[in-house]
Amino acid sequence: MLRNAALQTAPALALALSTACSDTGREVSATASQPTGITTAPATDPSGATTDAPPTGTSTDPGEPTSTTSTTTTSTTSPASDTNPAKFDLGASDLGGGTTGTAEKGCKKVDFLFVIDNSTSMENNQAALIQSFPGFIDAIKNTLVDVTDYHIMVVDTDANGRCPQPCDEADPDYVKFCSAANYYACSAMLEPCDTTIGAGMLHPVGSFASNKPCPVTGGNRYMLPDQPDLEGTFACVAQVGTAGSPAEKPMNAMQAAIGEALNFPMGCNGGFVRDDAILVITFISDDPNYVDKGTPAEWKASVVEAKNGDENAAVILGLIPHPELGCITGNDPNLTQGSHWQEFIELWDKHGVSGSVCEADYAPFFLQAVNAIDQTCDDFNPPG
Repeated sequence: MLRNAALQTAPALALALSTACSDTGREVSATASQPTGITTAPATDPSGATTDAPPTGTSTDPGEPTSTTSTTTTSTTSPASDTNPAKFDLGASDLGGGTTGTAEKGCKKVDFLFVIDNSTSMENNQAALIQSFPGFIDAIKNTLVDVTDYHIMVVDTDANGRCPQPCDEADPDYVKFCSAANYYACSAMLEPCDTTIGAGMLHPVGSFASNKPCPVTGGNRYMLPDQPDLEGTFACVAQVGTAGSPAEKPMNAMQAAIGEALNFPMGCNGGFVRDDAILVITFISDDPNYVDKGTPAEWKASVVEAKNGDENAAVILGLIPHPELGCITGNDPNLTQGSHWQEFIELWDKHGVSGSVCEADYAPFFLQAVNAIDQTCDDFNPPG
């Protein structure tokens, strides 16, 4: 496939993450060092973050989340600034639903899934992700020049916690972001898919959420190449808020999002996962506990099954806690601290990229991710 030499000029996005506020007001420290695996090194000293109160020990039962940090590989070239919005050409084949592929090697379609923690400590992390998205998409567009057909979907990490959440009356943002948001969450007219774990996000509600229906066009719960104002629409759906359950389950949300039950033609995510596209999954969470049901091997098996047995047709990107980088969340450093997610990412070898959720700027992480996506696309053999 043709590749643009401007790969290393992906925009650098600077967003200083201030300490995220939780009900308990705890902080997370983060410093820079290098973990194992494909990671991105912090470009700046990560700022503190807070998280939900952790449960005692680790288990597969729901527990309390805490903030996490992940590491990303830093490019040796500083990304250049680019304010132009990403533009996408409409695919000549389908705009939804699975398609038959071509025997030609290389991908022409990419399905992007973002799994975003919506617990109480994630306000600033969501803002950093939203800030990084335009540069990520520009880098994808400039690098994967043969790819003209995208699906982009966001899901959160639970189906509950919409109404209500406790508010701190001493917080100056109490009325605007908590009291009023809770009222909206409790009174909004939601569809069944809006409260189904793994279903594409269209109407985020609750504290610090968009609290409005997002203008996703095409009749799907994911964005297509011709989505008007792609960046603004992504910002709407990705601001999933902080009213979710403190027992975050990003792996289980991922499994549901790409599973057959939601992807059949009349399912909530009907047609999102396509046989002739590579699948890029980004998940972000600061929970130091092991709350997801299952094991890293089982989570990988679910992704491979969604890609019809082809483990080389997926890329896994994780923004998670990294104690070895100084990103420790919660009050107990002996908790899992993202090690189960790191194990999952490492199962994908060169198709997995791990980054620090504590970073103020996710641009270096996504720049590294573009390299992995580019190689996966080049090597992809779509069904013919």
